[in-house]
Amino acid sequence: MAEQISIEAFVAAGLYDPETDSDIGRLELLQWLDGKGFTIDEMVEGLATDALGALAGDRRAVPGERLTLADAVAATNIPSESFEDNVTAFGFVPVTGSPEGEVGITADEAATMAQFHLLGSMFTPAEATSFLRVIGASIGRIADAAVSLFLSDVESESIASGESELELAQKVEAAIGLLDGFAASLDPVLRRQVLQAIERSRSALINGTERFQFRYAVGFVDLVGFTAISAEMEPRELAVFLRDFEGRAYDVVTSVGARVVKLIGDEVMFVAGDPANACRAASQLMEGFGTEHELVVPRGGVAYGDVLVRGGDYYGPVVNLASRLVDEAVPQELLVTEELASAATSCAFEPAGRRMVKGFAEPIAVRSLVVN
Repeated sequence: MAEQISIEAFVAAGLYDPETDSDIGRLELLQWLDGKGFTIDEMVEGLATDALGALAGDRRAVPGERLTLADAVAATNIPSESFEDNVTAFGFVPVTGSPEGEVGITADEAATMAQFHLLGSMFTPAEATSFLRVIGASIGRIADAAVSLFLSDVESESIASGESELELAQKVEAAIGLLDGFAASLDPVLRRQVLQAIERSRSALINGTERFQFRYAVGFVDLVGFTAISAEMEPRELAVFLRDFEGRAYDVVTSVGARVVKLIGDEVMFVAGDPANACRAASQLMEGFGTEHELVVPRGGVAYGDVLVRGGDYYGPVVNLASRLVDEAVPQELLVTEELASAATSCAFEPAGRRMVKGFAEPIAVRSLVVN
């Protein structure tokens, strides 16, 4: 058993000052870290980078030795250039403990690289790498959301309540512990989402041979006045507003069988294979956000036609037109194209004239959805 680091050693290293640190739980934190095997040098570096209380959590997040690129490549038998391409595609950058000038891949990460490298046997290398970028970006967003949630709901409250450094450090490590087995628990969720994507694509097929373009209704709804009121909100108030906005958008769109593609600030982009579902999603979004704040009112645009589907996103003139129709709509108005109105026979529309839309040479005939 390693000898316990003395208080005098902590003081000599500049980690502990009895006159200023005795009331914040610093000594208890240092002794806890000592019990977990951290060295004086590691603690000094943690203090210098304002990460002393996060040392245990950081190590639990990515355990294992950080390897050099050469060692990681040797462990996988992947060509060096391909390995580096995959590292970049996943969005990996150097982290604490990495060798100088290296990303610092662990053995577990290298094994994952080897698994995903097999994608190249089914897809072209360029498309396989593109898919890895989608995975990296998506998991990166999950990571950002998880960290943000902890900082706002746990860490800020702990600091405000005067908890000791040790108590907060233990909460950090416990939160990181939630990652253990997290990937395995996501397996059924991923499988359900894959099947839903298959069925969504199948229903949107244009013909028996085309597999790049699909026929979808694409909608956008944004909040007029949001920029002005957000500038006046306190950070916590704004965070709650955005949380509720995003939550309502996902719940409303999903409940009618459509899919949220992304949220762009105060704007929701969604798609539906059934144009009527797109109208229902837009209508309910309009109704829900219409009462969010007296100075914030929704408007929207929906178009229907052939779109390019790639990387979980949607592209093409139909998408551009739906987005531009939002700019043409007045508050509380939802503009749709003639193609959408003709396809959504169960919805009611009123003529809204012809509009010169940015990016389109000819005037676009539009209608206004009658929101029930």
